[in-house]
Parts: sequence; C-alpha cells; structure tokens
Amino acid sequence: MEQDSKIYDVCIVGAGFSGLVLAIKLARAGLLVCLTDLNRVVGRRILSTGNGRCNYTNRRMGAEYYYSNNALDFIPDKHDDLRVFLRELGVLERELDGYYYPITNQAKTVRDALENEITALNIDVFLDCRVTDITQNDIFTVTTHRGTIQAKKVCIASGGLSAATLGSSKIGYKMASKFKLKVTKLAPALVGTTSKDICLKELAGVRALGTVTYKNHTCEGEIQFNKDGVSGYPVMCISRFIGLDELDKNLGALSMDFVSFMSETQLKDELKARFERNDKADITTSLNGIANEKVVQLVISYSRIYPDTLVSKLDDEDIENLVYNFKHFSINITGTKGFDNSQVTAGGVDLEGIDLQNMEAKSTKGLYFIGEVLDVDGICGGYNLTWAYTSADIAANAIIKEV
Repeated sequence: MEQDSKIYDVCIVGAGFSGLVLAIKLARAGLLVCLTDLNRVVGRRILSTGNGRCNYTNRRMGAEYYYSNNALDFIPDKHDDLRVFLRELGVLERELDGYYYPITNQAKTVRDALENEITALNIDVFLDCRVTDITQNDIFTVTTHRGTIQAKKVCIASGGLSAATLGSSKIGYKMASKFKLKVTKLAPALVGTTSKDICLKELAGVRALGTVTYKNHTCEGEIQFNKDGVSGYPVMCISRFIGLDELDKNLGALSMDFVSFMSETQLKDELKARFERNDKADITTSLNGIANEKVVQLVISYSRIYPDTLVSKLDDEDIENLVYNFKHFSINITGTKGFDNSQVTAGGVDLEGIDLQNMEAKSTKGLYFIGEVLDVDGICGGYNLTWAYTSADIAANAIIKEV
C-alpha cells in the first residue's frame, strides 16, 4: 500500500460476503470504494459455508429465524433480491426444499463470482492488510499495519470471532467500543457441543433423527454423535444458548426425543401392540425399526432391561421406562467446541446504538456496521449470509441516497 492523496467515498473494513456486496453496490452507483482485509484473498470464509456447498439463502424468511438482544422485526425479506444479485453475477441456483445453493454445489462459485465483479469494477482491494485503528477528524483515517487509508465514510464488515483460521478479527468490536457503542456478550454459535458422558462411546458415528431440547429451546433434525460430543442440525441451531450459558457457567443438559413423530401415549400403545403381536420375541427384536439400532440398544440398557429379555416378561413399569428413555434421553454437556469450530458469532455490536434505517452508528456520522459484527445471528439454512446481504443492502441504499 502506498499512501497518496486519494480520498475514498467509502472504505470497507472486511472483504467477506457483506463487505463484497456493499462494495459492488456502491461502485455500481459510481462511488469510489476500497476494501481492506487481513486475508490474502477476498471472501475466504465463504468457502466454508454450507460444508463447502454454500447454502446462501432460504425461501422461508422472517425474524423468527434470527436471534438478538433486540427486536428484529426491522429485517426485511431479501432472499429473492439476493438470488437475483447472485444470478446477475453468473451464479445459477438449485433449490432443495427451500434451501438455495449454487448449481455447481461449490461455495467457490459464489466467492469467485463476487471477486470477478470486484475486479471488473476496478475496486481497490488491500489484502493481507490488518486494520489497527480508525480515527475521525474531517474525514476518517483507517490505519493498517501497511499504511493508512482516508475516506469520507467507513463501514465495518469485519465479521466476528468464529473460525480464526479463516481470518476472524476483534477489530469491529474494538472500534465499536472506541466510538461509544455497546458490545454484547459474545459466544460461538452454529457449533457442536462437548460431553464426557460414557454413552457417547456407544453412539459415536450414529446419525439419528429426533428432537433436541436445551432448556426452553427446541429443534428437530438429524442428530450426530461422536465420542466427545453431539452436533448435527438441531444442536447447531440452539448452540448459541449453550455458548452463552457456558460463559455464565450455567450449563444444562440436552434432552433428546428419538420418537418425536409419536406422543408418549402413542408410543406406549405402539410398544404394547408390538409386544402382544409376538410375545415370544426378545425386546431387541421387537423394538427393531423404532429408532437407530444403537439408540434402541442404549434405551433398553437405560431402562434396566436385558437385551435378550422376552417381551412376555415385561410389565407396565418396563414399558413406562422405555417410553421415557426414548422421549427424554439426556446427555450432560460440558460446553461447545468453541469459536474456532463455530460458523458464526452470537452477540455483537448492540443494535440500540445503530440506526437500523441505514446501519449507521448513532454516535458517529459516517460510520457503519454490517453483517456478523452486529448482534444478529441466524440458525442453519442460509440465514446468516442472507443477513450479511440484507444489512449491506440497507447500508448501500442509504449511502447512495445521501451521496
């Protein structure tokens, strides 16, 4: 970076999804824009989204798919706008039950499309360039370890603390605090949990459908077990609450319902019918097909029944125990797998300090925050990239209108 007299209309700190979207929209409107990022390539974290497939948005949208310490009814449904935006960049889509992916099934397709547009628009990009400070006099000065950048406006799109190996940064939170904005508690979200329960040795490698409940939070989907923890879609979606409780040392247990398609009464009737159909069968044989085989074996063990017990020997108490353990299987957790293994950060710059009509800091005119750095995080399913696009679109429209 060579310091010169160039003064940008907007300097964007962070060349992730939200920063790239904002830069493209502003440059298309004729503004002089630059991007700075600590990575050596733009959009590096995009490559890991959706397990490398990049589920970038979802047909089902609404505030109920997001979490924050503030009301989120201001979030508009921008999923169709995002689809059109990427289509214009050459990204063809495929839909799977409302989830949208690039037709190539490669996150690289999305990242490359954004980079190609940045290049076509001749946007200045300063890579391998760590921002250390931002100051404001008549204009903003963004100080990096390679030099300084001057701009009339600055937008912080630096992301959160997740995935340090892909370039996470604290700079957004530091600058928020410097400019008198509150930062909420930060915890890993969309992350697996850890546990020392001995039952995981038996369940390691199992993928079982079910409903997971943590305190007052419930989600349904495929639960994945490994020798030192539990993950999978339902665990990931509620993991932010586990992460926050881990900070407060107030962890609870995970409760799992492996027969969520039946009520307790229906399951009890199902078991009785099975046992009456063939009272000479052993319990393991009779329970075949109720749930994953290893889950069935553990439920039998937790119910204090030998696996070769004939069903004719079971009494009402045994059936009650089986129903309970199928519907309320409990695993004690020790926490989450941390920021390095998380896909997004729960918490961030408090929305109370942000003008949600334009994403500008109320304390400092010309300073904007978008994307993950803000106190908004979504569940699995393309919601976090949609929020990154939505917040960038709000900021872009406001900046273009003002300039």
